[in-house]
Amino acid sequence: MTTVQSGSRTTVNVNGTAVEMYSGGSGPPLVFFHGAGGSNGWQPWHEDLAAEYTVYVPSQPGFNGTEAPAWIKTINDVAHFNLMFIDALGLQDIVLMGSSMGGWVSAEMASMDDHNIDALVLVDPAGIKPQEGEIAEIFMVSADTRLKQRFHDPSQVENYEHYARELTPEEQLVVHSNAITASQLCWRPYLHNPSLPHFLSRVSTPTLIVWGREDAIIPVECGHLFQQAIQGSQLRIIDNCGHSPAVEKRGEFVGAVTGFLNSL
Repeated sequence: MTTVQSGSRTTVNVNGTAVEMYSGGSGPPLVFFHGAGGSNGWQPWHEDLAAEYTVYVPSQPGFNGTEAPAWIKTINDVAHFNLMFIDALGLQDIVLMGSSMGGWVSAEMASMDDHNIDALVLVDPAGIKPQEGEIAEIFMVSADTRLKQRFHDPSQVENYEHYARELTPEEQLVVHSNAITASQLCWRPYLHNPSLPHFLSRVSTPTLIVWGREDAIIPVECGHLFQQAIQGSQLRIIDNCGHSPAVEKRGEFVGAVTGFLNSL
């Protein structure tokens, strides 16, 4: 498979399931798993990281252009499938990165087997229930509400009108299908695994946790809980930023990630 700086789209066969994937760049492998809203394809911040890494951006099972095998019922199942995806690509010594639901999946993957993971980057991940605050409702709210939850200050978001525009009928179908998949995976218990903090105690991989301080979906309290659960992990809190720091504070986010990875 040829990777290019503009991010090429292809499919990868994972035990009979065709996985949609974007990839680009050159250098060590970095695999990114998206959140509950699904994949947004190749993003500007992927391009930034592709200057130093070969970046792989798959659509997880049941999202966008990837069908879900019948056995995928839980986030734990998705984590196992994603490990198969990495095996199918033949990747070694990866940087594993995930955002929101994808951060939860990545954390589960690392807790299962982190021998092939050189570094773990979790971006406002779900997966741990806050002790004082709560995780916001994201499934039974309007698209406008979800957008307001996602970004703290829309004026900081490049091309914000792209996120706020009216979707085409085809895009609406994808959004609806993604929401069904995410709700089935994440509903009970809601966006967390009570056992995950205990599982994470076995993770020895160098880990960076990035959090938008004003995250209105998963409170920053959870960033501290992840840091407590993963021995030796670093927590980087980005001020004046919501749930998607890679989009809302792109430069600061990329700087935090590359600075961490270059320090290893």
